[in-house]
Amino acid sequence: MAERRSNYTGAEHAELIKRTIEASEGEKPAMTVTPMMLLNEITRMAGRLVEDGAPTQFMQNSSRLILRVLSCHGGICQLDLARATHLKPPTISVALSKMEQEHLVTRVIDGTDGRATRVYLTDKGIEINEQLKERIRTVDAAAIKGIPEEDLEVLCATLEKIRSNLREVSGN
Repeated sequence: MAERRSNYTGAEHAELIKRTIEASEGEKPAMTVTPMMLLNEITRMAGRLVEDGAPTQFMQNSSRLILRVLSCHGGICQLDLARATHLKPPTISVALSKMEQEHLVTRVIDGTDGRATRVYLTDKGIEINEQLKERIRTVDAAAIKGIPEEDLEVLCATLEKIRSNLREVSGN
């Protein structure tokens, strides 16, 4: 696997922001850290932690999404899979081809509609999905360590509102 750039730790991130603000005082407005910037950084960090423990080399976010949806809705057609994951159909097609090569999924022409292709997890795909779910649980537990339950409830409600707002803007 290719070597990755190291992420900033929380302290390094705070120091970078502090230096940026100090450098910009008197010159231009200070850099602002927005909720979306933090969400993006947190998502990247968590994704990398999950990837570092992924049971297969290629396991990217799109493949994890596909595994998750197929674990609940086996036999879904590719177009519905694209809708459920919010991925573009070409992305789904490429990811499924890789997943087929890894023997994680199988595609079957629908018996009643020859134009539709249904996607199913293989036994190996089910096993890999279970391993990934455990890895995600571990990363989630590390992420929320020490945060009171009531704060987590507020955070989840706020994130759901943000998701709803973005879906409204994007039409998804």
